[in-house]
Amino acid sequence: MFRTPVKFIAGAMFAFTISGGIFAQTTVKVATVAPEGSPWANELSKIKRKIEKESDGQIKIKIYPGGQMGGENEILQQVIRGKLQGGGLTAGALANTVKELNVLEIPYLFDSFSQADCVLDNHLLEDFRRLFESKGLIFVTWAENGYRSIGTKTNPVKSPQDLKGIKIRIQESPVHIAYWKALGVSGIPIAIPEVLPSLQTGVVEGFDNTPLFTLAAEWQSAIKHFSLTRHIYQPAAIVYSKKFWDTLNDEQKKTLMGDGNSLAPGARVAVRSIEKNMIATLKNAGVNVYEPSAAEIASFKAVANNVSASVIGKIGGESKSIYDKIQKAKAACGK
Repeated sequence: MFRTPVKFIAGAMFAFTISGGIFAQTTVKVATVAPEGSPWANELSKIKRKIEKESDGQIKIKIYPGGQMGGENEILQQVIRGKLQGGGLTAGALANTVKELNVLEIPYLFDSFSQADCVLDNHLLEDFRRLFESKGLIFVTWAENGYRSIGTKTNPVKSPQDLKGIKIRIQESPVHIAYWKALGVSGIPIAIPEVLPSLQTGVVEGFDNTPLFTLAAEWQSAIKHFSLTRHIYQPAAIVYSKKFWDTLNDEQKKTLMGDGNSLAPGARVAVRSIEKNMIATLKNAGVNVYEPSAAEIASFKAVANNVSASVIGKIGGESKSIYDKIQKAKAACGK
């Protein structure tokens, strides 16, 4: 599968020179924390081809895969400041600035991919466009990491009890921290580049992420078990810097926005269509993949129910309103 280590999910940075109201011929640097050959990097390649074609050669895009230009938090801050012009980032990273995104990562919030798609695309799009812009970001399209599950070095995780006392690498967000704490986990926030060596040296004994990300990051080489708890659905988004965006004319904005959120379905298919192959690849790599029973999943959901009630108020902003909209949208979207 993927040979290049990944520091996080897909991202992109753009640097443009504007002259005389039209695009001056320039090289556009596109940086991503996704490894070369991954679905995320492939999507960037499609965007590269489309922009170069539609700009009649005025824009040349050079993609830097594998986190060569920095991690997610570094990219995000540089985009906001206008030093970089765009990025593709997970909701977890973006939530450091657009805090309402934390609501989307409440464990077991969505019942299915189709329900998540419907809610994000049909019921929350304009809310998040506005929230992103208020933080100096222009929303382009949703993307995704997928459903996160649990990888461990020791015993398979079949119930919350199996996690007691285990040192797990966690994502540093109020929702993730609250959930792992409720599970009795000794959660340790660690930057993506340091996760593999931390697993190898015993600093942590496990992590949670998608099968695809696990393989892309080569984390499977340091674990023995992978439990398909599918506890958090994690979207991502492609954004531009508002400081940069405000310097463009309408024609330039149209070219760079492209198909906007119409890109989301294709990007999701690219990630989801290979999940079975990723699970098979984990097994072939000697990892024991465990599919929890409905009763076992219910025990994880019971913990999640307690977490959602406690974190909504702490997140702040419009989180309560967004959470309420999600509940109504789920009823409209179905399972």
